[in-house]
Amino acid sequence: MTGEPVVVELVEAQVVRPLRRAVLRPDQPVEQSAYPADSDPRTAHVAVRRAPGAGTVTGDDPGTEVVAVGTVLLDPPPWEPDRVDGWRVRGMATHPDARRNGLGGRVLGALLDHAAAHGGSLVWCNARVGAQRLYARAGFTPRGDVFDLPGIGPHVQMWLELADRLALTDESGPGESPPH
Repeated sequence: MTGEPVVVELVEAQVVRPLRRAVLRPDQPVEQSAYPADSDPRTAHVAVRRAPGAGTVTGDDPGTEVVAVGTVLLDPPPWEPDRVDGWRVRGMATHPDARRNGLGGRVLGALLDHAAAHGGSLVWCNARVGAQRLYARAGFTPRGDVFDLPGIGPHVQMWLELADRLALTDESGPGESPPH
């Protein structure tokens, strides 16, 4: 996977659902991989595609493979249910053969950009315990204790004020990565 050309793009819900199900809910019915807000026009679905060979990858190329996905939707955090600028990240998944290549971070960055561009100030998620580092690298903070989602596994709520993300990016300067 390392060094292969990839493209990060906004896609329709049906593009993210197969990988979402395969990675996150393989033993559950297909309908469990569809979220109620998937069809909301404000919801964004992001996919990373790779080409099986060398060359330029385009989103319209039927030979490309979806290797990482995620969704962000307008949803206030449960601890502040009246908040109108809250967005939730859901369905973050990377194909096992494509992990540890920064693709999840690229998907998450695109989702955060979408939320910010659409008036979001706070983004939250129920992060799988194994994915906490991904969210922490993006500036998310854990909230509360680990809890079990039946049939899915241990999670922790995490959140990020988007203004804090912008401050990290501004501090790092052009062309530099924000501090972790």
